[in-house]
Amino acid sequence: MLPLTLTSDLQALLEPASHGQRQAAQVQRAYPAAPRGWETGVRYEAGGTMVVTAPPADQPPAGEADWRARVEEMGLAVPDGFRVRLVEAKHDPAAWHRDVQGEDAVTRAVWRCRYVIEPAQPAWMSLGDVDALVRDAMRRRRKPRAAVDTAERALVVVYADAQAGKVGRDGGTPELVARIAERFDRLDDHIRDLKTVGRAPSVAYWADAGDCVEGFENVASQAFTNDLTLTEMVRVHRRVTFEGLDRLAGKFGRVVAATCGSNHARVRRGKDAVGPPVDDWGIEVMSQIADAYARNQDAYGHVSFVMPERWRDTVSLDVAGRIVGLAHGHQYARPEKAGDWWRGQTFGRQPVADADILITGHFHHFRAQQVGDGRLWIQAPTLDNGSDWHTVRSGEVSASGLLVFSVGPDGWDDLRIL
Repeated sequence: MLPLTLTSDLQALLEPASHGQRQAAQVQRAYPAAPRGWETGVRYEAGGTMVVTAPPADQPPAGEADWRARVEEMGLAVPDGFRVRLVEAKHDPAAWHRDVQGEDAVTRAVWRCRYVIEPAQPAWMSLGDVDALVRDAMRRRRKPRAAVDTAERALVVVYADAQAGKVGRDGGTPELVARIAERFDRLDDHIRDLKTVGRAPSVAYWADAGDCVEGFENVASQAFTNDLTLTEMVRVHRRVTFEGLDRLAGKFGRVVAATCGSNHARVRRGKDAVGPPVDDWGIEVMSQIADAYARNQDAYGHVSFVMPERWRDTVSLDVAGRIVGLAHGHQYARPEKAGDWWRGQTFGRQPVADADILITGHFHHFRAQQVGDGRLWIQAPTLDNGSDWHTVRSGEVSASGLLVFSVGPDGWDDLRIL
């Protein structure tokens, strides 16, 4: 805050003070030092705006004419095309001062006010009125798109919560396999659509978000609501995954398949997990497929696999320059806790700590939420035959689907549920 003095910068704004104004200045000098930050003066801002702290006054500010008058009483001339606007007013009920030099100090409430002297209208208004501004913006010529886009674009396919062997409101294994086959057909259509609109991906990522089989050991009811044995569940999941990856391998020059640990697929004895986090049927199936593809490098040499480390159940991938994390979601009790869990992973330096995008399953419904500084959490929908226990408890009915999205130089786009 600059003290109110005659400087070269202020000279153009100052006019000779009248006798009444000089008298007011003498009364002002009878006030003690102002509270910190409320010293009388002027501060210049970028663009010509001035912030003015006026001397204390007995009455509150009454309106724009009064604001202007108080500023001009300081000897400031408001330039043409500028206005005075009140930005802060503070009532000080215990201010003490001397009305006349030499007399005892008295306590009397005062108002301390701060104003800005600013252009009467925004700078852009000089270009014309609002109608012209909108008209010109809408009629601008679009920049031609480059004929060849050499930046990598990646397609991410999220296969989540199929729970092979589960019987529910939407059927059993025959209905599950038919549903998945139909979603794979939609995936073929989606890839074709992306090419049509000029956003064809050059690489594909298969993200298995867990719970590939229903299992028998999570809850007692599972032993009576399945239509497959455990080995049959694993076999169905393996063959479905082979089909999905084969479709991608035939269309893309590079394919990456990833999976994570989950609760239904975890090897258990009763409700208790057996072994490390990687003791998981979904991870085992992905390992089996990796072994099979390795036997035929001519057909599948461009397919690679990512699985969790032995004592971890999450992974992260570099997808077109963005870090994408994959976790099942059983690590937290409610979907609303996903953000807190993700933040906590940074302290533990876990695989998903630095992810720009986090993919999770487990909660059988779609949800997407921006968290932190532009990070994206995607809760994938399920492919299973219906979560009847959840519907009975909450009334919510989850819709099945295969989630897809793309990642390119500008981030993520083309998110769809097939």
